Amino acid sequence: MIHIPVLKNEISTFLNVKHGGIYVDCTAGRGGHISSILDLRKDILVVGIDKDPVNASFLEKEFKDKEVKVACSDYKYLDDVLSFYNIKEVDGIIFDLGFSSVHIDDAKRGFSFNKDGPLDMRYDTRQKLTAEIVVNEYTASQLQKIIKEYGEETFHRGIISAIIEQRSKARITSTKQLRNIIHGAIPSRFKKNRNVDPATKTFQAIRIEVNSELDSLGVGIDKAVGALKSGGRICVISFHSVEDRIVKRKFNGYANPCVCPRNLAQCLCGKKPVLKLIVKTPILPSDEEIHLNPRSRSAKLRVAEKIKGQNS
Repeated sequence: MIHIPVLKNEISTFLNVKHGGIYVDCTAGRGGHISSILDLRKDILVVGIDKDPVNASFLEKEFKDKEVKVACSDYKYLDDVLSFYNIKEVDGIIFDLGFSSVHIDDAKRGFSFNKDGPLDMRYDTRQKLTAEIVVNEYTASQLQKIIKEYGEETFHRGIISAIIEQRSKARITSTKQLRNIIHGAIPSRFKKNRNVDPATKTFQAIRIEVNSELDSLGVGIDKAVGALKSGGRICVISFHSVEDRIVKRKFNGYANPCVCPRNLAQCLCGKKPVLKLIVKTPILPSDEEIHLNPRSRSAKLRVAEKIKGQNS
C-alpha cells in the first residue's frame, strides 16, 4: 500500500509556502507532504526528519535530485538537525504524528494486530525497547499508566489482568497472541458495538510508549516554535485525543502566556504572545477524504503562526 498523506491540501494551504523559503517535515515518512509542498514551489529547501532508518533511506533516494536534506533522527532533536545543516531559522514546520501505512503493511515491524508478527513496534529499529519488553516486563501499574492514559481504554483492568496471567505461563511474543488476549478480555457485548478492532487502543498505547511519542511531541513543538522565523507557521496533525491535548496546550501556552490573575486591570508579568492561532478549532478531514483514506478519520490539524518580532 502507498502511504497517503493526510490533510495534504489543507497543509499545502495553511503552510503558506513562500519564495525561497526553508521548510521542515518533522515526520517525513515516505515524503508525501514533502512532495506536496515541492509541487507548490521549486525554489525552496526542505528538511525531512524521520526516526525510521528505512524511511530515511527511502527519502534520500526519492529526493536525491531535489533540494531536500534528510536526517534520521527524532524531531525532539530538531535544533541539532538544523544546526548540522547550518540553518538558523525556517519558514514552516509540519508534524504528521503517528505511524504510516508502510509500518502497518510490514508484519515484521509488529505494528499491526491484523497481521501476525513479532511484538516490536519500533520506529527506530536501533533502540532496545520493544513492545515485547513492555508487554512482558512492565509492572501492572506501568501497564495501567500506558493502556489507561495513552490508550484511553475503558477495559484496561481486564486487559492488564489477562496479559499478566498469560505471561506468567509463557512469554507473549507475537502480535496475534496479544490481539487474542485483548479480545478475550473485553466483554462480547461491547465488542459487537465497536466500530474499530477492540485491540486498537491497547496497540496504540504500547506503540506510544515504545517510541516515547508523547515526550518527544512536547519537546519537539518547543524546538519548532524556537526555530520559526517571524511569520513562519507550524502545522500539526494528530490522531488521538492525548496528542491533540498536548498540541492544544502548547499552542495556547505560546498564544496566551500571561500568568497574571484575571482580575488585574493590566498585565504585570510581561509575558508576550509568541504564536497566534490561525485556526481556533482543529481542521478535520472532509467526508471525501475519509472515504478515500479511512486512516484520516481521526485526524485533527492545528495551525499557528510566529508573531512578528517575537522570539520564544
